[in-house]
Amino acid sequence: MNNKFFNRELSWLAFNERVLLEATDPNLPLLEKLKFIGIFSSNLDEFFMIRVAGLIDQMKSGYNKRDLSGLTPSDQLSKIREKVLALIKKQSDIFSEILTKLNKEKVFFNLDYDLFPIDSIFFNEILPVITPITISPANPFPFIHNLNINIFSTVKKDGKIFHSIIIIPGSLKRFFIFQQGESYYIFLTETIIQRFLKFIYPNFEIVESFLFRITRNADLNFHSEEVEDLYKEIQNSLIKRAVGSPVRMEVLGRFQKESISMLMEEFELNEDGLYEVNEIIDYKFLINIDIPMDKHRYPGIKKSSLNLNEKKFIFNYIKNNDILLFRPYNDLTFVSQMVSEAADDPDVIAIKMTLYRANKDSSIIKSLEKAALAGKHVCVVIELKARFDEEKNLEWAKKLEHAGCIVSYGFIDLKIHAKALLIVKKEKGKIVRYTHLSTGNYNELTANLYTDIDFITSNDAIGSDVVNLFNFIMSYSDPLGWNELIVAPIYLREKLYNLIDNEIENAKKGSPARIIVKLNSLYDEALTLKLYEASAAGVQIDLIIRGICSLVPGVKGLSENIKVKSIIGRFLEHPRVLYFHNKGSYKIFLSTADWMIRNLDKRVEVLFEIKNHKLKEKLYDYLQLNLKDNQKSWILSQNGIYKKQIAKSDRLNLQEEMQKLTFIL
Repeated sequence: MNNKFFNRELSWLAFNERVLLEATDPNLPLLEKLKFIGIFSSNLDEFFMIRVAGLIDQMKSGYNKRDLSGLTPSDQLSKIREKVLALIKKQSDIFSEILTKLNKEKVFFNLDYDLFPIDSIFFNEILPVITPITISPANPFPFIHNLNINIFSTVKKDGKIFHSIIIIPGSLKRFFIFQQGESYYIFLTETIIQRFLKFIYPNFEIVESFLFRITRNADLNFHSEEVEDLYKEIQNSLIKRAVGSPVRMEVLGRFQKESISMLMEEFELNEDGLYEVNEIIDYKFLINIDIPMDKHRYPGIKKSSLNLNEKKFIFNYIKNNDILLFRPYNDLTFVSQMVSEAADDPDVIAIKMTLYRANKDSSIIKSLEKAALAGKHVCVVIELKARFDEEKNLEWAKKLEHAGCIVSYGFIDLKIHAKALLIVKKEKGKIVRYTHLSTGNYNELTANLYTDIDFITSNDAIGSDVVNLFNFIMSYSDPLGWNELIVAPIYLREKLYNLIDNEIENAKKGSPARIIVKLNSLYDEALTLKLYEASAAGVQIDLIIRGICSLVPGVKGLSENIKVKSIIGRFLEHPRVLYFHNKGSYKIFLSTADWMIRNLDKRVEVLFEIKNHKLKEKLYDYLQLNLKDNQKSWILSQNGIYKKQIAKSDRLNLQEEMQKLTFIL
């Protein structure tokens, strides 16, 4: 293996392990612990559908090239399986420990149904919906959809053996919660069905019954040179995703080897694709467990926001003030209200916006529709290739088009990951541009779950660049010059090299040199090598990388001046913030781009410098809080192991500290 780089997939699994281990934090409210177990499961499903599926495809095609860490696809799959088996064991152990604590709080999972009248649920809500399929020449093996939970039963009658499958429909609730006095009882639908199998197969002896779930390849692969209509191509690809080749089979319960062999043959899986689980198959439902026990929930957060009651207050304020919003501590309602006011304002003549992900019933979408229906020029760039949001984005596209918006899908071979909103007003005969740039999506729901940073300004140079950005995306023309925005895949990578090189030169001349970078992921050979070069020159580097990190820190002669930490907490850390010391006249940037090949070379991303002195100070202080966090931080060692950093004195939790601060916009 190459000791200069960590493997991407194993680094991601280490991140997901940190997510899971949040459920063991003794300071975490009990019911919130369940959510982290559910998030771990959701993350792992996506990992198999995309990353593991991709490695399997590489193996099948004969691709045997080694990655940055020196591993072949076969090597990676072997190490992934070993790690995943350990993680799912750890997941069930943690869940069992939490169940014990929940029982003391009178919350119970899957008790013997005789202790609670769930028969009415089975006969009235479940039985009419399910259909057992007994495999025979007349009933061939049914198609099993991706991530669907199924019950496999072997039954016997008159000496004959039959195999039968119950596909549990997605239309059924995954769980039922009953309250009796101060106690809560949670029953999983699949468990209820298994307990009533004798009513589904009357006059049969039930030889065995177990649960299984298939994970399929869900990556949308198409060749850009073959695509004539991106909208139709995405529609067709979504159909293909539903029938993608199986990459994993999970099994829960006691089973006969012959039955498992039958299933594995049917799904064309080998032993490496079989995962036996304990306790529960698919823990994602835990994210949605809603029991009214406030003492076991996070306390609410008090959001600071402007008074939005005064008519036209927002644009009057922005005209005189650049604004930073720190989500979720500041309310994204400010941005929603900004678009709403623009839709109603007769002086607004145009609205342009990128949409990567949005929520159902989005008020921003409704405002864009309203603006278009009112005759304003509304241009929306929708990224149809936003993974697992493709179907939703197809719906937004047609809905906005029907309202009269100009809708573009950008490039075939580049994802539009930039987050930009431009509102053009004519005030006293003069054009004024109001711009919003962000590290996060225009999603009003995830704005309460993710930390992100929004920048709002009426700076004309920035507004002019955002006009150029939309022209670049829609007409594929690179403007003659950019003032404030640095755009990938054109200039962003080169800009990062220049910023790092400047610190290297300063260090070589004996000047203090420092870099602080907060990202979601770092996996890029050239940038990693550039950071090693900076470290060797004496540049002090702090990397706050939530997820994947290819860089190996703390190695003498290579990276001894580099420290890496990851912060995992109540909210998903999502901002990209860059600091360069620059001989004391420090520069600080916000960006939509992680430092990965896909972001810098295969996506439209933006990087922009914050020049307002007060806002620069806020961002610098924010980075310092990230570095000082000693409650939710994990420190990466040169052997690839993350160790939790927990201080018993001078405690500082970044996310709790951010909630204490008063943000004056």
